Amino acid sequence: MDIFKSIYEVAWFILLVAAGVAALEGYFYSHFRFYARNWFFPAALAVFPALALAVFGALLGGSTFKLWLYFLLAEAVIAAFFRYAVKGRHTVPYLLLAPAFVGLALLLVYPFVFEVYLSFHDLKLTTIMMWKNTGTLPFVGLGQYVKVFTTSPLSEITFWALLGRTLVWTFSNVFFHVLGGFVLALMLNNQIRFKGFYRTLLVIPWAMPQVVAVLAMRGEFHSTNGFVNIGIAKLVAAFPFLAGLGVAPVQWLTDYPLLTCTLINIWLGIPFMMVVILGGLQSISSSYYDAADIDGASYFQKLRFITLPLVRPVMMPAVTLGTVWTFNNINVIYLVTGQAGGTEQADILVSALYKAAFTYNRYSYSAAFAIVVFAMLFFFSVFYLKSFDAARDER
Repeated sequence: MDIFKSIYEVAWFILLVAAGVAALEGYFYSHFRFYARNWFFPAALAVFPALALAVFGALLGGSTFKLWLYFLLAEAVIAAFFRYAVKGRHTVPYLLLAPAFVGLALLLVYPFVFEVYLSFHDLKLTTIMMWKNTGTLPFVGLGQYVKVFTTSPLSEITFWALLGRTLVWTFSNVFFHVLGGFVLALMLNNQIRFKGFYRTLLVIPWAMPQVVAVLAMRGEFHSTNGFVNIGIAKLVAAFPFLAGLGVAPVQWLTDYPLLTCTLINIWLGIPFMMVVILGGLQSISSSYYDAADIDGASYFQKLRFITLPLVRPVMMPAVTLGTVWTFNNINVIYLVTGQAGGTEQADILVSALYKAAFTYNRYSYSAAFAIVVFAMLFFFSVFYLKSFDAARDER
């Protein structure tokens, strides 16, 4: 019976999605088909907001008149867009893209707008029941944004200290990702035996699920049974003078949690850069190197004047992506340190944001915090890509 019940639920969900897609396509088709009719605009304002209120009113809750007003304004904008901008053009592409666009809007745009709303209000444990019962929250304006920069998201470290640590974390990781990936790509770009095997072996850390890779590497930094400390102990036993220099097994996870996370993340990120850079190296025509050989250029001259300039257009977008991913990489820090509110020695901005939201239940503060982090990454990406485009145009 449980199997039939599950099949029934899946079938019902599929039919519901199909009906929603059909209704959506019919809605947009009517706008494409009748946008130029004189009666269309008033008919659309009269019919579609009422239908939306009937379908979504109970689901959204709140004041019926207010919801109807929102639907009316939305329909006015959509109808005007189709009448004065689209004008019936590109009907098939728009109809094909409509379900995906609406799905992405529900999954991405609505949560972002709601997060902006929360950042200007005060949602926390003492006000959550007010929100549940009345649907309203205290409005605080820019107060949450001021708190982001003036109060600590945790108990021991300030926002500015977290920002500095995050910048160091991001720069060190991306630097070694690019350096290690570039060196390995140069090695694999040569005519060597078993190149495919080596490439497959080196991609494994990036290809496997990150949870598995991180937890496996976390075990290698265990204080007694980890490979790193065992290797250090054997190295000291083979070369006793290292003990006099202070070389000895250490408590990686408790004494150096951020360094441990950095080493693991470097190991995880190098294969991605290696694959990207290797693709760029293989796209460089060998005629450049042949001409350089005729002119008597050395290996490093060819590397400086041919390889680096030609592979740079491939590397820059990868570096931008790597910077954003590393800046927002909570997975490694969370899995290595087991943070549900534990040590703050390895926290960066996003892990502190996670704790502020789900450990300390400061929801509106965390929403403002997230908007600040998003703005920082957005402006960095725009500035970085514009700088790269400007430098390319100058050449």
